[in-house]
Amino acid sequence: MEFYRLEPEVAGALGEGTVIDAAAHPPRIEAVHYEITDWAGDDLVEAFPVYLVTDDLADTLVDSGLDAFRIRRATVTLSDEAQELLEGRELPTFHWLEVTGQAGVDDLGVTDQGQLVVSEQALDLFQGGTLENCEIDRF
Repeated sequence: MEFYRLEPEVAGALGEGTVIDAAAHPPRIEAVHYEITDWAGDDLVEAFPVYLVTDDLADTLVDSGLDAFRIRRATVTLSDEAQELLEGRELPTFHWLEVTGQAGVDDLGVTDQGQLVVSEQALDLFQGGTLENCEIDRF
């Protein structure tokens, strides 16, 4: 089975409400607050070590039967700059994509450096949405 490393759009940063254990490697996350500073429209975004997906992509992943992830609640806010930049655009609901698998083994996994690695089947699902700002390389 082929695997691919995804480097998603960075549309913002982790906010003050994020609960993180930075002593662990990769860091362990208990709660996510993502503050969008600019969003180009992708269904998958990141801020190390967190990945977020839109409602549509979350539903697609849950319905797919793939393993090694959970869709969890995230608090998503817009910076003042993003409110101006995105004025008039409808922002989708984003969810925390908590990846629990091993890179190169499970459908969704994370490397020791926190990079997202997905199976070919998972990549097809991700590419069914918008991934125009995501770099994709063979793993």
